[in-house]
Amino acid sequence: MLPAPQNYAIYPSVVPADIPVEMTIIPRERAFLLREGEEYQLCIISINDDEPSYYFPSARHELKAVAHNGILQFTDTFPEEQPHMIILSQGESKLAEWTVYSLREDLYSLRPLKGDLHSHSFRSDGKRDPAALAGHFREQGYEFFALTDHNRYYPGGEIDEVYQGVHMGLTRVYGEEVHAPDSVIHIVHVGGRESVAAKYLNHRAEYDRAVEEYMQRVPAHVPGQYHDRYAKAMWAVDQIHQAGGLAIFPHPFWRPAKSQNYNVRNDFARILLQSGMFDAYELVGGMGQAGNNQSVAMWADLRSEGLKISVVGSSDVHGIEKSATFRNLFTLCFAKENTNDAIVDAVKNGRSVAVEASGEGAERQYRCYGDFRLVSYAQFLLKHYYPQLQRICQGEGVAMRAYAMGEAEKELIELQAAQAENFSLRFLGKKPPVLPSAEILAFEEKWRDVQRSGPQTKGSGVNFPPVTMQI
Repeated sequence: MLPAPQNYAIYPSVVPADIPVEMTIIPRERAFLLREGEEYQLCIISINDDEPSYYFPSARHELKAVAHNGILQFTDTFPEEQPHMIILSQGESKLAEWTVYSLREDLYSLRPLKGDLHSHSFRSDGKRDPAALAGHFREQGYEFFALTDHNRYYPGGEIDEVYQGVHMGLTRVYGEEVHAPDSVIHIVHVGGRESVAAKYLNHRAEYDRAVEEYMQRVPAHVPGQYHDRYAKAMWAVDQIHQAGGLAIFPHPFWRPAKSQNYNVRNDFARILLQSGMFDAYELVGGMGQAGNNQSVAMWADLRSEGLKISVVGSSDVHGIEKSATFRNLFTLCFAKENTNDAIVDAVKNGRSVAVEASGEGAERQYRCYGDFRLVSYAQFLLKHYYPQLQRICQGEGVAMRAYAMGEAEKELIELQAAQAENFSLRFLGKKPPVLPSAEILAFEEKWRDVQRSGPQTKGSGVNFPPVTMQI
């Protein structure tokens, strides 16, 4: 279920902290153009202000603004990094309520991006075509995803070829899931410019010689039973880094169907995470809820011991039809731009949050993991930004799948991608909102005159006095 329609929007909804910002309230529909020359009241509550009494709250301030050309504009300063509630009223009538978020410059300058860094297609053991899977992700409001088929880097190239020359809102991050020969350790490789799996698949003798050399470098504290797997993990991670990619340690509490044992023993998982070789930990993924709970608990223990590692959430999706993970496990990162390299940089430098979601509509809940500052901002985005963005992205995702089968033109995708981008830039304060044109203002005034001259009946509480008697 997508968000209910609202009569008004406020832009920007993400603002720089501690400096004056011009805010604009605009109608979402023509009938709700604000009345020319009339005064409206604004109540602004900074959520993290010190409030001495919740019985008689005083940590808020009031503003007045006069409507002109169907909109309201006012200037205010939003202190510190926190959410702020803004309530619009006229007289005794509350017309709208929003939350905006103020950020310090370092985070304000970055772009929030929603994505998945671990997914599979029909080219390995998944159930969906690679290009179609891209459309399914975009339909859910994703801005990036990595196709990480098992020991296969090339299926991502199918996506690039199908959509070559099409300007989309979804970035395809390079990827593969690396399984070194005779090792149960899986490593998700994202962002690198070449395949790592191809090296041991196509040049096995060279790989075997390299692993023998890495065996000599296994730290002394690693138990002997793990030496072979540890050496192969070191080799794979080094190759990923040489390719320019991220090495993500995934799903230690996954239980393969045949063995029913954990993919990696708990003590070995701790050793691998503490080794410093991995760039990120897939904190929540395709392990089932019990496995994800254990993963979060282990991460908490390791953090208390001083471990610092980026975290991501991934669906590890194979088939979306009955998947409990698709659209419910994902990553938010904060990047300079929506590109492969910028996303890699954001995750590598700790600017990512792992997210678990559950429920639908108003009951949808999010559990976010990462640094407190990023989690606080992520919670705001998941409630106020991403549901609106998804509403726009849905059509683009459907059009992508139709285009892949020759049933739509690329212009249909590009127009919707541009609409999504424009919304994002306005919400995030990087572009001014579109104001009502003179034609729209004249149109609404004409029809308001018609409404005024008609019978007295219940109608808009915004543009006319309340009616107490009806014909």
